[in-house]
Amino acid sequence: MAYVVSSPGSCGEFIQGYAEGSSFMVTCPIDRFSYAFSGFEGDGETLPPKAYSAVEKTMAYLGEEKRVPLKLKSHILKGKGMASSTADISAACQAAALACGRKLSEREIAAIALSIEPSDATFFKGVVQFDYREGRLIREMGLCPTMQILVYDCGGEVDTMLFNSRNDLVDLQKSNEAKIKEALSLFKEGIRLQSLDLIGRAASMSSFANQKILYKKPLEDFYHLGLEQGGKGVICAHSGTVLGLILPMEKDAMAVKNFLDKEMKGRISFLDLVHITNQGMQCRKCDIHDFEKL
Repeated sequence: MAYVVSSPGSCGEFIQGYAEGSSFMVTCPIDRFSYAFSGFEGDGETLPPKAYSAVEKTMAYLGEEKRVPLKLKSHILKGKGMASSTADISAACQAAALACGRKLSEREIAAIALSIEPSDATFFKGVVQFDYREGRLIREMGLCPTMQILVYDCGGEVDTMLFNSRNDLVDLQKSNEAKIKEALSLFKEGIRLQSLDLIGRAASMSSFANQKILYKKPLEDFYHLGLEQGGKGVICAHSGTVLGLILPMEKDAMAVKNFLDKEMKGRISFLDLVHITNQGMQCRKCDIHDFEKL
């Protein structure tokens, strides 16, 4: 039986830093996905190295020796801080397990993913606070209210593994601890009240705190111009190059985009208009024709 597994990417992280004794992120899952297809007859395809490693490690974890062919497809930009690797890895893990008649839990997938690289946790349902170094789910935050996010790129690429191996990273995060704890408290209240205003304030606070760790020159102007147009705050890829403007669903996002494009004068590049997703990883029966249409 053939299956397709979808796993979401992200627009950076709502919050990332150090508090409560660990480095953590608060996930920002979006409706852009990686898809892994398994359980079909015939040959698979040559997978990217991290997805290939995910399949190998899944087979070892399950104690399986058979070869599992897979196909992988992604609609997530790479090297921008949009969890493209996490989406590939998590989808490949689950697809390989399904081909063996097994289904992995989110925590099992997290453990395999963390054995490959520091990972996001967008494959969990809803929004979670996740220790991305130790692979520990700190708390399930709940379901995020609906929102639009205008995603922009500051340029360049960031290698996640190199970034997270910086010797000064944890010390810099600890220097932001008071701000990050405040942002986390605001965010929890925002989820409880389903308030875009509080969530936007929390995300903006974390984005600006991260400037001493990974500076984004357009952030200040992007933030103020976005709020002028009815935005609720900014999200950043704390170890990537993207910025996102949070907008209510009733806002004309493309009118805001046109305004930002004009005012930012090429200092930042529009990438996508996305929406928050709470669905986490999804699995369903599928044939090759359905997969090819994704």
